[in-house]
Amino acid sequence: MDLARHCDLCDNQKTSLKIGTTCGLNDRKPEFNKTCPKIELNEKFENKLKSVNIEYENFKRKKLLTYTYFGVFVIIGIAVIVGGYLFGKYIFDSGVISTVPIIVMAVGLAPLGMAFGTLNKHRQEIEIAKNKKEKIDEVLNEYRIEYDVDISFGKEIHGTQEVYAELKTKGIR
Repeated sequence: MDLARHCDLCDNQKTSLKIGTTCGLNDRKPEFNKTCPKIELNEKFENKLKSVNIEYENFKRKKLLTYTYFGVFVIIGIAVIVGGYLFGKYIFDSGVISTVPIIVMAVGLAPLGMAFGTLNKHRQEIEIAKNKKEKIDEVLNEYRIEYDVDISFGKEIHGTQEVYAELKTKGIR
């Protein structure tokens, strides 16, 4: 396990571009087995734990919206493609050869691209957020620290989401 992950939660962490992560108590790189005996889990720990859990819950909360968006745009894309095909068949049966149906069918690919792009982006973002949460949980398991975060989402005003988070921990020294 990367020892710097312990330091990322600790209030004693010092970072610099030249050296990297060092301990503020002894100005050395982290060097311990499994757990740090001098770890300080206070404000930085709480803020990091809350932000990671809020990010993860926010992506989980948007899952239904993402799948609805995906479904609607797939249906629109397929409808435009089928409409272009039927239009082409109709005008071909009338004895006219035109590129318009091909253009209409090509335009129908745009909503399909939007649908799959949004779905893939959501899946990647939720996977990244889940990975961050699991890394913190892995470190906390080493210290036998349990936590529960009650998150409630308030109003969204001009693109800014109100979020209330209450952290309850057990096992912090």
